[in-house]
Amino acid sequence: MKRLFSSFILIFCSCILLSGCTASDPNNTPEDNSPVVSETETLNTKTIYIRSVVDGRKFQKEADDRSLQVIPDDEKDVERVIGLKRNTLGMAIGTIHLHENQSVTGITKDALIKGLKNSDYSLIDKKDNLSADTLIAEVKVIKFWTWHSPGVWDIDINAEIEAVITLKNESSENKIQIKGSGKTKKNIGTEEAYHEAIALARDALLKDLKKKLH
Repeated sequence: MKRLFSSFILIFCSCILLSGCTASDPNNTPEDNSPVVSETETLNTKTIYIRSVVDGRKFQKEADDRSLQVIPDDEKDVERVIGLKRNTLGMAIGTIHLHENQSVTGITKDALIKGLKNSDYSLIDKKDNLSADTLIAEVKVIKFWTWHSPGVWDIDINAEIEAVITLKNESSENKIQIKGSGKTKKNIGTEEAYHEAIALARDALLKDLKKKLH
């Protein structure tokens, strides 16, 4: 009887050991209930706030070079002046203006907004929404001018726009200078021809801006 009980105990212990070995079989992968972590793309959003756009053009009283910015002393609407009207002898007989609803700073700012968006910048329209990484832009228009050069059959209508942009945030400050020029040929120098040359110069300015930002 004592031998029979010992045999039973031995068989029972063997079963337990065999069960333990089966449960710890390395070929059986336990179920993993941990949450799945998905990788998401981190976007480096560049934000910018245009604090100011000022007309910083310097004018001369007179100049033989038609590309130089010259306006009469009594000119009252300087913000819209983009050139001089000249007679066949090259003498100034008036000024060329932008349209009534336009200004030098307004056209420049609109162009910069378009150019910055095309360069993947997010525009901030209120200074209350600025962060430490937001770039603050201060823009000074240096040149915004159009003039004509007489030819044998046609005349060249030229335009140049130039601006200096100061970009800064809490950790850095940088200045970039952007330029754009345009030219069109016409039989006669109407005011619309000068506006067309300005539009070409503005488009060239945007290309230079994109190049300087990258």
